[in-house]
Amino acid sequence: MGTLAALALTLVAAGCSGDECVDAFDCRDKGPAPEGQAYACNADAKCELRALPPVTGTDAGTTTDAGTTTDAGTTTDAGTTTDAGTTTDAGTGTDAGTETDAGTTTDAGTPDGGPQVCGGPVACKEQSIDELALRTNIATGLVQAEGAPQGQFLTFLDARAGGTSSTESYTYARFTPTGLVKVDIDDQSALASTAWDIAVRRYNIRVNSGVSGPSCVTVAQTPAGTGFDAVTSVDPASNFLAEAYFTANTCEFVPDESGINAPGTAMATFWRYNNCLAMTNKVFLVQLADGRHVKLQVASYYEPAAQEQCNASGTLPATSGAAQFRFKWAYLP
Repeated sequence: MGTLAALALTLVAAGCSGDECVDAFDCRDKGPAPEGQAYACNADAKCELRALPPVTGTDAGTTTDAGTTTDAGTTTDAGTTTDAGTTTDAGTGTDAGTETDAGTTTDAGTPDGGPQVCGGPVACKEQSIDELALRTNIATGLVQAEGAPQGQFLTFLDARAGGTSSTESYTYARFTPTGLVKVDIDDQSALASTAWDIAVRRYNIRVNSGVSGPSCVTVAQTPAGTGFDAVTSVDPASNFLAEAYFTANTCEFVPDESGINAPGTAMATFWRYNNCLAMTNKVFLVQLADGRHVKLQVASYYEPAAQEQCNASGTLPATSGAAQFRFKWAYLP
């Protein structure tokens, strides 16, 4: 009985004291605290709500304050792959030019008589050797400068080729800023060489293009009656042609209009027949492989005095000096 009384007295004393907690753990029965607050056990052993201290991480700089990926520059702002230029915009292999666009071997010309373009193999080679009697020995004829006004050239070219039977090759030459220079090459080798621009033998003049050679030397004719000095530039309407004295694909021989079965070369109109070779004084525009242009006039086929006689009367002196050309020419701007 005494023990029970003591226990009851203890319980009453505790209840009367009103102690609610010893620490915050005892306040768990209060339930969840409102946002921003928490229960704490105060000095009176009572559970009370207290405001939570501020989070210091924000002041020190959160990811947002310090600069998010967006503020610092996203991949889009800095330039996406598309803005900076994709492979397509920068130029694919096709846009930059495939081998087909740049010119295939077929476009450049075939050796069996197909269309031939600058730089390709020469078509109708065997036909040229037979029809033009192309030789394998180098011509002995000279190419040398003669007096001419400043800015012009007068060049002597010996095209006799051993006589009327043409036992030697054409005389080959190339245009240079200091004059026409002879190229020591034989006819058949010349069919595969870009070292020469123009060739003469007897009354034939060829340039290095088309069926005549693998280079890009082409010829345009000025209107009839055009004087040499009147040509000061290249007319944009000029029609430059490669040598085509054989037909494409079939390699049929194309003669000039003289009636003597001479090849119809690009410069065949430099003469007309008047019982001798009279000069037409035609001015030709020659486009060289490097893109430069030359104006050229065949001043004479015979020695100058004999040529004047032929032009005027259709007759020749006993010694005419046939096949000894004089070219009057000059570079055009």
